[in-house]
Amino acid sequence: MDDVDEIVREFLVESQENLDQLDRDLVALEEQPGSRPLLSSVFRTIHTIKGTSGFLAMHRLERLTHAGESLLVELRDGRRTMDQRTTDVLLAMVDRVRDLLTAIERDGTEGDVEVDEVVALVEAVRAEEPQVAGAAPAAAPVAAPAAVAAPEPVAAASAAA
Repeated sequence: MDDVDEIVREFLVESQENLDQLDRDLVALEEQPGSRPLLSSVFRTIHTIKGTSGFLAMHRLERLTHAGESLLVELRDGRRTMDQRTTDVLLAMVDRVRDLLTAIERDGTEGDVEVDEVVALVEAVRAEEPQVAGAAPAAAPVAAPAAVAAPEPVAAASAAA
């Protein structure tokens, strides 16, 4: 059991150090929103925490970081650009990760720290139409005029008979 405790202690120390760097990277991303090195650094930090938390059966931490990682993949791959809402959600995720790490450090469990609200915020951002730098905003769909609309299937069947 001491080996597990040592692994958890190392995980906590490493995660806190990585989150300190992640905070600096997120601030720098506000100045350079498309910086691939910064996005990759943030992604690696969250990915590492996610993987280790899964290994250590810290399910809420794993779920939270998995949601954040999914958003970071979109940013890293250029399918979405950093905006204020995305920054705010990522910062909320990092704050909740810190809360979980504090609980784990205190008693070895994730305590009563809830992640549902933050996961929902991350998922809401992901559900929005991604904004990509240099891309024109998506136009609203336009309904086809009635005169050009396809015939009703019943009418087509009657004509063929």
